[in-house]
Amino acid sequence: MSNEFLDKFFKENTVDTEVPTAPALVHLSIAMEMHPESNLNVEETLIEAVFKYRPGRKRESSPERGEIESATTCEQILRLTRRYVDPVNLHILVNRAMEFEKEIVPEIVRMLKTSLNNNFIEIAVRILAKSEINVAEELTGYYDDVRNPYAQSMILLLLGFKVDESFIPWFIEKNNELKKNYPNESYCEGAYYALIEIEKRFYPEEK
Repeated sequence: MSNEFLDKFFKENTVDTEVPTAPALVHLSIAMEMHPESNLNVEETLIEAVFKYRPGRKRESSPERGEIESATTCEQILRLTRRYVDPVNLHILVNRAMEFEKEIVPEIVRMLKTSLNNNFIEIAVRILAKSEINVAEELTGYYDDVRNPYAQSMILLLLGFKVDESFIPWFIEKNNELKKNYPNESYCEGAYYALIEIEKRFYPEEK
């Protein structure tokens, strides 16, 4: 039955792939981090290409990289997540956060509920995606109370990598709500990409 739900959903819903949206880009980043064996370190390869064609970027991003690598406490990492981080350093910050996983994950989950900082939200879901700590129940439990629709979109995207196929109707419901409430935004794409991951994990034979 769930597979039929997915078939119907994807027939009725599409996304514009010519101009990637924020949910599309975050989806790609999370997928690369969670499945490095199938992406052959694509992110690092892309970053090296950036440095090759824009040599100044490596010099410009180096002080921030040093700051991330020298962080010694959960509080320092959390401060870094709340500010703009150069994209070439994001994977370093995510990996560094994993060294404080047990401390930082509960704090990120708590902050995500009320945050209006889109930079933090994007980094937060990347950290939670990589973490093995199960926060799905807490996120689904407070989802409707999240103040920021962008945070809702990113939470849906994250959950697509974490929950089972029984959540398919829930994702579709949240997709429809975001599409109705924010017709000129791409927030609903968080649910769209979540369902893509659900399909990959539970119905791979259909591809």
